[in-house]
Amino acid sequence: MPKARRKRRSAVRGTVQTSQPRTEQSASLQSQRSPANNAFLSPPVRGFQSLIMPAMVAIGSWGLVFYFLFLTGEANHILFGGMAVLMALLWTFSFGIRIRKLLLQRART
Repeated sequence: MPKARRKRRSAVRGTVQTSQPRTEQSASLQSQRSPANNAFLSPPVRGFQSLIMPAMVAIGSWGLVFYFLFLTGEANHILFGGMAVLMALLWTFSFGIRIRKLLLQRART
């Protein structure tokens, strides 16, 4: 005789949830995740043309770093240079991720 599922009351009155073993829950969660959901969270890169703008912004950000740290006579040039370094690192990281995704797409097809 199979075991009956236990029912427990949730925080909201009047609703009942059935408990399932953990293996069934993890299997049902994995079946809910589809490539379409993954594409929403991590959209594909369209091509090498889509890399031009992030590359130019990253290079320009590194130019700002050089300018603020070495060429300007501003009193707060270290502060401005530090903020430009953070911006340049973020754009460089974004550019690197886009290149990696594009290369992975090319390798799959």
